[in-house]
Amino acid sequence: MQNFQVEILSLWTRASDAISNGVADAIERSRDDRGEVTGQTALIVLLVIAAIAAGGVIATRITDNANNVPTP
Repeated sequence: MQNFQVEILSLWTRASDAISNGVADAIERSRDDRGEVTGQTALIVLLVIAAIAAGGVIATRITDNANNVPTP
């Protein structure tokens, strides 16, 4: 039983070291970010603007249809 516990503790230590090294590497890579706008970011912005515009058009049509309903 003790050998099993020692092995589990050893695996836990190796896993935590690997995770901490991975986090340190990710932090180091993020420091190189210069805030440049990529093509994908620009495309996402355009899609968001188009979605907002489409939502506005739909809301206007619903409001117009609601205003044209005759009152009983």
